[in-house]
Amino acid sequence: MSKTRRILLTEGSSTSARQTLHCLGGRHTIDVMDSAALSQGRFSTFVRHWHRCPLSSVDPIAYLRRLKELIDAHGYDVVIATHEQAYLLSRVRDQLQNHVGVALPTFDAIDRLQNKANFARVMKEQGLPQPETRIVDGTSLETLREGCLAQSNFPCFLKTAHGTAGRGVIAIQDSTEMLEWVQEQTANSDSLPNQEIVLQSAAPGELSILQAIFDRGRLVAWHDAMALRRGVGGAPIVRVSTHRENVADDVRRLGESLDWHGALFVEYFYDQSSRRHQFIEANPRIGETVNAMLAGVNLCELLVHISLQEIPPSSPVASGIAGVKSHQFLTALLDQAMQTNSRAAVWHECMNRLRHRHGYRDSQPEMMRLRQDPLSGIPPLAVAIELLLSPKRSHKMVRSTVANYGLNADAVANIARLPQQELLAIFE
Repeated sequence: MSKTRRILLTEGSSTSARQTLHCLGGRHTIDVMDSAALSQGRFSTFVRHWHRCPLSSVDPIAYLRRLKELIDAHGYDVVIATHEQAYLLSRVRDQLQNHVGVALPTFDAIDRLQNKANFARVMKEQGLPQPETRIVDGTSLETLREGCLAQSNFPCFLKTAHGTAGRGVIAIQDSTEMLEWVQEQTANSDSLPNQEIVLQSAAPGELSILQAIFDRGRLVAWHDAMALRRGVGGAPIVRVSTHRENVADDVRRLGESLDWHGALFVEYFYDQSSRRHQFIEANPRIGETVNAMLAGVNLCELLVHISLQEIPPSSPVASGIAGVKSHQFLTALLDQAMQTNSRAAVWHECMNRLRHRHGYRDSQPEMMRLRQDPLSGIPPLAVAIELLLSPKRSHKMVRSTVANYGLNADAVANIARLPQQELLAIFE
């Protein structure tokens, strides 16, 4: 059995953080820092201490100072960036490694994948498959209008370079919808996206996600799963594990080219008839990991070992098995409320879950794992009650939750230009 470690998670609001708790809980001592007074990760028997902190996207310097203060006070062995904090922490990766175990890529590498336009460029450079893609300059009225209205292949997806949880991704069905979007964005200079825009043709097949762990460019473990049902921001509600080695081989090439260190997950569409895949987006973090754990590969545990340099170079690549089905009930509740604004739809979702119907049949929970963590049932129950009272609250709930860990273009630019000397001073 692995040695018990003291671990600090960089936030506790996201589904990624919740699932990391399930994958590491009972094996290690886990503390969480978060800007929210109350979030789903707080309800867990696996959390020893909950530490309030500034919002990393609003005041990154104060966030880093709080992080350093907690590391000094509690002597953590490992820090795991469960969400967008990875972008900020990569700015101080080398200094942070002098104080705690952490597995993060270089800032240059992470910026090439965090930015959707840069990701499209990397795909082209490496000869990796992606849908037909065009990049438009969204920093001026003229270039935005000219570039977007030149799009002729519909339907397509319009993506801002930066966005979290599906924000900044818009489905455009035809030239009329494109013109409406352009007119809205060019009404005045303040409405400009002020970042690059990716225009990408729709890809055939089903949305899938491949998660990977790298040790300085060497693939250590991977797991992929296909979404059987999607919800808020395109997030999988029901998924089934797959085992597509050709996709893993491409992700291996990607990680090697960037000398990637730590966690990474890549979204792609897989066409069953042609057995071809096309990558659409990458995220420099670990993502939702319970399906992988159920399929036989604990990515979070491996990330701990990578953070502490405990994986031998000769170790075989680990991967999960196909056919494991899992679900996220809380995400399903929010999706029903946001799509229908109907109490009846929310109640029907609750009944499906209780009676193990539809996507819940022969499926294991990812977030509400009551036998393992009895307190994990509190957030879905609270959300169900609130949405049955008022489904309209779902939009506010999602916005406030994403705000606890998300990054917009302004926050990304602010982090990128933080003075190096000020950052170095924090970790002296």
